[in-house]
Amino acid sequence: MNVAVIGLGYIGLPTAALFARGGHRVYGYDANPNLRHGLRRGEIATNESAVRLAVSEALTSGNLQVVDQVPGAQAFILCLPTPTHEGKPDLRYVEAAADAVAAVAEPGSLLVLESTVPPGATERIFERALHRAGKSIDDYHVAHCPERVIPGAIIEELRNNARVVGGRTLRDAEIVRDLYASFCEGPIALASTPGAEFVKIVENTFRDVNIAFANELSIIAEELGVDVWETIDLANKHPRVDILNPGPGVGGHCIPVDPQFLSNASPFITELIQSARRVNDRMPYHIVHRIAEMVGPARGRKIALLGAAYKADVDDARESPTARIADLLRERGYATAVYDPLVTRFSEPLSESLALAAADADALVLVTPHSAFRSIWPAEMASLMRTPRLIDTRNFFAVEDWQRCGFECYLLGRRLATLAHPAVA
Repeated sequence: MNVAVIGLGYIGLPTAALFARGGHRVYGYDANPNLRHGLRRGEIATNESAVRLAVSEALTSGNLQVVDQVPGAQAFILCLPTPTHEGKPDLRYVEAAADAVAAVAEPGSLLVLESTVPPGATERIFERALHRAGKSIDDYHVAHCPERVIPGAIIEELRNNARVVGGRTLRDAEIVRDLYASFCEGPIALASTPGAEFVKIVENTFRDVNIAFANELSIIAEELGVDVWETIDLANKHPRVDILNPGPGVGGHCIPVDPQFLSNASPFITELIQSARRVNDRMPYHIVHRIAEMVGPARGRKIALLGAAYKADVDDARESPTARIADLLRERGYATAVYDPLVTRFSEPLSESLALAAADADALVLVTPHSAFRSIWPAEMASLMRTPRLIDTRNFFAVEDWQRCGFECYLLGRRLATLAHPAVA
């Protein structure tokens, strides 16, 4: 089948590669001409090796072709961002893409939206676009198929995660399911389009609210002098309890944005979402407060931050907890260095290596738990840093190993006893 993927970002590009790997002829289009030109030159703007390999293979095979305008195709997959503006979903990117698709789509084509939108938006957007093009939505197969991936494992999760396909009709859902089954090995459930839209929003709202609950627990645990990670682990042994982990805040396109699509749905949900947002938005302040407690007044001291964002995407990086923490630190007079092996662009220049980030640092702060950081040696960090201090916001490191190397340590949700360490220079 000829498939056009509209939007070649962190979801659209690997999706296009997997459709190509599944034997389809894929045309990839993005409104950014620099991105299109770069892809033709083999420049794949991600450090995620599995994505780079899949895209490179698809381009080399010829099954994936980057084009300069929305082409005719049998199936159109729209993967566009849907940010919020003044608390409301901003669907301009999606609507513009739908208009471009409607202009070229022939009757019988598949029109699939992956972007997160409010319930009812998929059908409404395509119906309006087709009407403006003098066409009827009844002549097309329309569906919503939201993504479920985690950065660092995008290809694996696109292939293996369960998916939901919401069709305008059952037949629409079945046809789109069969298309995705060409590369998706996980189970694919069928729903209506508003049902699938609602599922995606509910998933991320659940995470937002429950991360906020976990973050509140972490602050209470510090005040009580107990270990929040142990508490959560023991509580989750109850067969009907599943508490998420705390962290330094939430970022990316999904969690900070999607719950707002439910705002005004009901007073209870609105209050719940707003309360969760306040909790999660204040976590960077809590982390910076703990850093300042450990390090003392700025006076030229340097803080090294590990992990810029959860997704290798510039917009996500700018809105990540790391960006907020770095901004707050600089406001207080600290120098900052950020290192992330998976992110290429950030709101400030990234350190070229871990060694450069840690050099002469007065504290090392783990913000994003990239698996690449598992290989960090505490002894090596101690030799590079001016003062060996570790702030772990994700319960990622074995802090006892760091303490044995002379580090003073703080783990979110558990104030650790400190060992002797060199005086601050």
